[in-house]
Amino acid sequence: MSDEVYESVQEFLTTLDDDSNSPEKVFSKDDKDYENDLYKKWFRSKTQSGFLSIRPWFTGMKFKIDIGKTSPDGKLLGHTQLYVDAVDFAAYLKSITLGTAADIYPANDRLGIPTPEAYASYGGGKIDGKPVSRIFKAHHWSSGDTYDSNAFVWKAGHFTARVSDTGAYIPDMKSPISVDSIKVTRQDISSISYIVDLALYSYVANNQHWYEV
Repeated sequence: MSDEVYESVQEFLTTLDDDSNSPEKVFSKDDKDYENDLYKKWFRSKTQSGFLSIRPWFTGMKFKIDIGKTSPDGKLLGHTQLYVDAVDFAAYLKSITLGTAADIYPANDRLGIPTPEAYASYGGGKIDGKPVSRIFKAHHWSSGDTYDSNAFVWKAGHFTARVSDTGAYIPDMKSPISVDSIKVTRQDISSISYIVDLALYSYVANNQHWYEV
């Protein structure tokens, strides 16, 4: 990616830094507002280009994952962001780096994760008064019906939903609102896992009552 294109992308992505419309954002004046991404990866192939960014939202003990698409000239075409539980996500990443994920996170057809070393996180909220399901999934990279265990696909999706009697958001998988994905290598995951752990250790060390969040 050229410097000119990179600068153009950076300009467009500054709009992603404003979480003021997020229902989860409840920072107080005494909270540290984590403005910088912990991790950002750009990707470019023959057919598409985009990015993956991860940043902490420790007020809710979550990480925000944002996956987006850019045009060949670096303009933002769209993106899908959601939140995953900080501890669960960190544990999943660590299990991959330790080689234990296949046993701890097996394939689960019911959850729509077709391979071992897979992870799914479900959430939801209301946008303009309408229920929306937010789903993050990670599993082995696929090409047609063939899976490659040397890499993973990370998917972020928003779907039209209904709210159950228990308050759960039930997605209509046939009614996607926004869906984005990116290829993530094992080497990528090693780096992500390390920096996610550092962020959590730093937060816990500097907040004695972190467990009350």
